[in-house]
Amino acid sequence: MIYLILVGSTKKEHDMNINKTLLTLAITLPMTFNALAGQAEIDTIEQAAGTLNISALETIAQEVSGYDKALAYYRLGLSENLSGQTEPAIVAIDQAIELLEQLNSNSVDDVEIKALLAQVYGYKIALEPLKGMYYGPKSNEVLAQANALDPNNPRVQLVTGISKFSTPAIFGGDSKEAYQAFDKAITAFSTDSNSNYHWGFAEAYTWRGLTYSKAGEQEKAKQDWQLALNVNPEYNWAKILLEQNQ
Repeated sequence: MIYLILVGSTKKEHDMNINKTLLTLAITLPMTFNALAGQAEIDTIEQAAGTLNISALETIAQEVSGYDKALAYYRLGLSENLSGQTEPAIVAIDQAIELLEQLNSNSVDDVEIKALLAQVYGYKIALEPLKGMYYGPKSNEVLAQANALDPNNPRVQLVTGISKFSTPAIFGGDSKEAYQAFDKAITAFSTDSNSNYHWGFAEAYTWRGLTYSKAGEQEKAKQDWQLALNVNPEYNWAKILLEQNQ
């Protein structure tokens, strides 16, 4: 309920104030509802991606727009590749790149767009390693911009960790730095649920588990993979890692 309290005003001033208030509500309320709807769409994308539901992700990608569409294409490409469908995965990742580059050019200070774009560039290299010389510097540049904008953003730290873990040491990769980034991401995710971009929490635990596993600390790794399932009980990757390391 909204109350308008107008004291000591003339009828003309009263009418003008009401008109201003209604105009403000007309502008701000749709923005609020759109933000809430965006998180609902992201939740749907993440649910489908967690179970590698390719058909659902294809449908979602056609129904959403903007950042959500780019995220859907990224998750689609990831799911297709993990299901052995490399060529369709490349197509989906290219669609995500095209969308995110457009969004990034229009919103140069948007940390969420930059974080996702850096990750998609990195996954492009995983799919087509020969293009690493082109996409590697692009990923590093946009990720550095994201870190400069908000180093405490959980997705920025998640992508930083993935980059450090996946990059060969000769090119700047470092498992210890990856662990630190994943650890920082996990801490930041605890206060991120209302960000309207809330995705990646289960992934952060899973990747940190991989750093433990690489260091030979299998029990800690399994604990993290179980924590990933506590966040998302349907997260297929963590399930597979636990099954493989029983």
